[in-house]
Amino acid sequence: MGTTFAEIKTMGWKALVKELGYSGATKFMLLYEKGEGDYTKTRKELFKDITIEDIVSEISKTKK
Repeated sequence: MGTTFAEIKTMGWKALVKELGYSGATKFMLLYEKGEGDYTKTRKELFKDITIEDIVSEISKTKK
């Protein structure tokens, strides 16, 4: 049947603790949040008036 999600989660936690310690593993986990909403729809709305030229221009400005 394979490894269950619960088993993978446990194995992952143990690996994090082994490498980072309990404090570091906890901090790592806190970096990730379950999002909500429809990012694709939101992204389309946020960037509807921005062209690729706008993006390239902004990148060029920040490199200078």
